[in-house]
Amino acid sequence: MADKPAFGFINPQPYMADAIERLNEHLAIHAIHPLGWYPAEMSALADDCRARGIRAVGGFAQKDAFQHLLINEQLGNMVPSRLAFFYCMNKYLMRTLEQRPFFFAPVDPMHESDDAIIARIPDEEWPFMLKNTSLSLGRGIFKISDADKLRHVLASYREDWELQNLIASQTASWLDGVDRESVPAIAPPFIAEHYVDLNQCVEYCYEGYVTADGRIVHYALTEEIYFSDHQALGYLTPPMSISGHMADRIEAWVEGYMRRLVDLGYRNQFFNLEFWIMPDGSINLTEINPRAAHSYHYNYLYSFGNELFADNLLLAAGDRPGGDTPWHQWRAGADHAYTLVVLITGKEAGRVADILDYDYVERLEQEEGVLIRHMKNPDDEIREGDLTAAGVMLLQLWISAATVPELIQGERTIRSSIYRTPQSDVEYPDYWE
Repeated sequence: MADKPAFGFINPQPYMADAIERLNEHLAIHAIHPLGWYPAEMSALADDCRARGIRAVGGFAQKDAFQHLLINEQLGNMVPSRLAFFYCMNKYLMRTLEQRPFFFAPVDPMHESDDAIIARIPDEEWPFMLKNTSLSLGRGIFKISDADKLRHVLASYREDWELQNLIASQTASWLDGVDRESVPAIAPPFIAEHYVDLNQCVEYCYEGYVTADGRIVHYALTEEIYFSDHQALGYLTPPMSISGHMADRIEAWVEGYMRRLVDLGYRNQFFNLEFWIMPDGSINLTEINPRAAHSYHYNYLYSFGNELFADNLLLAAGDRPGGDTPWHQWRAGADHAYTLVVLITGKEAGRVADILDYDYVERLEQEEGVLIRHMKNPDDEIREGDLTAAGVMLLQLWISAATVPELIQGERTIRSSIYRTPQSDVEYPDYWE
């Protein structure tokens, strides 16, 4: 048998072990662990990849996305342009590509007064969302209800030289070598935008990719399920709330949005679009990530048999990802399962093992074969300062069923059994019954 083609997997996480073992049946996967993205390190890693016959590398977390670009570029593979990548990494710039966006405005605390910023917000847009444009994982996001809250957040940023320097350093790296005349004049550290009531809309996560010649390929769609208090419940593939007509509209919206990024040089890479479908049926961007979303690999595998990790690696090397995409299978009415990432959060301070029943967790893993991603360890301590309105993520679990009612029953059984103290403050949405 000929040697299996070799690929590099950037910073694999423990919960990915089964997926990587499966990949190794037809590929040779090498774990690589970049520490940063300085040129000397990227050059050395590329040399090491060439020495091991690695054709391309894949990065699937936000912190790995730029390393994916830099290393593949040095290996001679086509990658998104730095300018297109920069647009994807700035929440203000990404929204400027929307055809019909809701209210948004730039906010630059270091070059504008509080009064000038306040005057920019229309009366009807209070409360609004204020977001740091380059932070990820939910950091730097604030609901601004009044001027006092806005002044407090802006003052905190003006005093945080470490964060300002981090943003400046990241921006300089992303734009290294880019013609300054092509860089947008406005790329602020914050964006003010319309407040979206999650009880009045549905959020989705769309996965697609762009080929080397600029063709946009629809890959998959996942529905984000929330409790009535906006706390995330889980992520469902395929969605349960989309009609064929809306699927047509989503395709058109994705192609309209991505065409502008393709024109900026976005090529030969997956992309991950989060968007809201509003009460009037309109579609609005939440954000775009210039990578595949690693946590959905198992959703696609369990529901449709597709391997997101393999498809991303093949695409990076200039090959065609294998098989029909989950999106096309779903739209064609092919047989599939429903898969849910169940999100287990802690909303109280204390030791994690005192919040969750780890005998039950072990039974799920060992006896029922449930895949679990451990975000916290049993002996970790949750402090009051760690708690947000949504709590602290403790575990993610993947469950699958032939029908949505079976899946709902499985999720409710897990959630009612996994906590040592019943979570009486969560209110399920009406459709999750």
